Amino acid sequence: MRKKSLFVCPVCGGQLKVEKYKCLSCGTEITGNFEICELCQLTDEQMEFLRVFLQTWGNFSEVARKLGLSYPTVRQRYKEILESLGYEVEEEESKEDIDISELIDMLENGELSVDEVIKKLKGGE
Repeated sequence: MRKKSLFVCPVCGGQLKVEKYKCLSCGTEITGNFEICELCQLTDEQMEFLRVFLQTWGNFSEVARKLGLSYPTVRQRYKEILESLGYEVEEEESKEDIDISELIDMLENGELSVDEVIKKLKGGE
């Protein structure tokens, strides 16, 4: 069984750094301060989410269906991945920035009723 690299200290939770590589064939060792792949730092759950996200071309409704999650949970997980990768995430959309296709997806998935969609489109929460 192949083991995954560690990027977080199992004792204190601090960040680990890679300082040494060793060739399994010839025994050559290379030491230094090596940067860690940013995607490699994601948890297994985040990597699975990312795989499904890419397979579905970023369609949150499809991600929700394939992973058995609600649409808001998919949005939250996506936001958490962005934050863990160090990207600045804007706060929730203002009422003026409502994504109509997102509302339609939520309506199709039964996450919102027609009345709730209409209310959101009119600016009510």
